[in-house]
Amino acid sequence: MSNIPFPYIIRESTRARYLRFRVTLERGLEVVVPRGYDCRRIPQLLETNRDWVHHALSRVDAARVRQTNHAERSVPTQISFPSVGRTWHIELLATPSRSLSIAELSEDRLQIRGDISNISLCDVTLQRWLLQQAHEILTPLLCQLSRETGIPFAKMALRKQKTRWGSCSSRGTISLNIKLLFVEPDLLRYILIHELCHVRQMNHSPRFWKLVSVYYAPYKEAHRRLKAAWKNMPRWAA
Repeated sequence: MSNIPFPYIIRESTRARYLRFRVTLERGLEVVVPRGYDCRRIPQLLETNRDWVHHALSRVDAARVRQTNHAERSVPTQISFPSVGRTWHIELLATPSRSLSIAELSEDRLQIRGDISNISLCDVTLQRWLLQQAHEILTPLLCQLSRETGIPFAKMALRKQKTRWGSCSSRGTISLNIKLLFVEPDLLRYILIHELCHVRQMNHSPRFWKLVSVYYAPYKEAHRRLKAAWKNMPRWAA
């Protein structure tokens, strides 16, 4: 066993007809053997199946990390949109329902009602709410900047993305990340202008950046700050 790079336990089973490996979140690597099996053969079999065992243990380790992170999380008690200077305090109401709903009680109060112990369901529910808020907030802002710059766009789409703040298609469709609601107002303005300018210049050439600078002079600083803005995303919106 000392030559095997991973620990294991042996479980003798009266119902087992042959040796098998089992990897679980609770027990790790388990070698199930029939009664009377010669356990001296196990190290060699583990060595033969080293790649499979290593892959299975890696998946379990990743699942264990996710489970730990999940256990440490809770439903947020406050949500802030720095982009528009709005903050909501959240009231949690547990009910026997297996679903969740969000109600706006006032301009600064939300109520989440239902199975509030289900963190995954809370994430999904809050993300749907976030999409609705993005539609109500980002659509008029983009339209306003379109009028200010004189750059029209065909239509707008909203997405939840992990690596892009926005994009513009060759047909003039501007796609915006709903997580833009969590950036500072000047950074939001920069992104909207950036994508509008792509309607005129579908590249990042000097001509493109010159056009951006006409409507947002400190674009270089904004570009740098946006790289760090991902760190400010709440975990439920990831």
